[in-house]
Amino acid sequence: MLAIAKSTRTSYEIELINNEISKKNGHVQISAIGKSDTKNIQAQIDFDVTTGKTNPDKSLILRKSLRVNGLVRKSPDFVGSINVVCFEVNNLEILTGPPSNRRKYIDILISQTDQDYIRTLQRYRNVIKQRNYLLKLIKEKKSSEKELSFWDERLIYEGANIFLSRKRIIQKLIEFLVPQHAILSGGDEIEIIYRPKISTKQQNINNLTREEIESLMMENLRKIKSLEIIQGISLLGPHRDDIEIKFNGELASSRASRGQSRIIVLSLKLSEASILKELTGYSPILALDDILSELDEEKRKIVLETTINYEQVFITSSDEFIFKNINLPKSKMYNIYEGKVTEKN
Repeated sequence: MLAIAKSTRTSYEIELINNEISKKNGHVQISAIGKSDTKNIQAQIDFDVTTGKTNPDKSLILRKSLRVNGLVRKSPDFVGSINVVCFEVNNLEILTGPPSNRRKYIDILISQTDQDYIRTLQRYRNVIKQRNYLLKLIKEKKSSEKELSFWDERLIYEGANIFLSRKRIIQKLIEFLVPQHAILSGGDEIEIIYRPKISTKQQNINNLTREEIESLMMENLRKIKSLEIIQGISLLGPHRDDIEIKFNGELASSRASRGQSRIIVLSLKLSEASILKELTGYSPILALDDILSELDEEKRKIVLETTINYEQVFITSSDEFIFKNINLPKSKMYNIYEGKVTEKN
């Protein structure tokens, strides 16, 4: 929450609030202080829960505010104040889920180092929303095709920005991922291929200039205009991008086992941490939930030894036995039971 200003598990933030607090119209605060040799940052999120008295169903109203060092901030200025790399079980859907999961992963990575990118995404999503609405009006003969020109230009401009940012970060990700995965997997091969949707044909666009990209997008938008009007949706642009992940030459989604998938996603996350450290100059916090399940003891040792290179790491598991016979220097173990945290001797 404190890294990206929202939950990774739910889009409905009311679900994050304790039921007792919800019933009493209460207040919830999440905060943390990040300290380094050169700066201290306090990130804070406040939720106020009230009953919607004017609503017929008296549904709850959730008000959210973000602060950095006590000053109110909008989401783009809040994200990246404290960098956290999080692994959880549902992250395996980066491999097995729809393209939107992989786009989200890349977008969160970029957003933690580039606040302008968040604003670009927000503008682009509004462009797609407005353009889709217009396409439906044109289909119903309630608007003219000429009105598409403005939204086409906006789609191309913002879309090119997103494409270039994604291309840069994926190239950087590959640099760290290949050796990281080789260490954790024992030598298996990994490959990432960016599949941007800026053309109706698959072609090598990595070396194109920005002007060539914009020209290509405009040319293809003209080609598919009739089809877009028939379907009433925008068929071209970064909202339809995909990132192909291959394992030993085949798609990881169909080739990798559950254990191998964990290693791939963990390698992605550790590579993400390396990128954040390189681009920001600060080591991110690692929050690793249930990373050791479905791995043999040797793999567990390799994974845990790799985390030693990071300043602060949280590893959670419901099975204490997993940590047996593994020596981690400077580590502490805690039990969480019925909401209480106690240090284990």
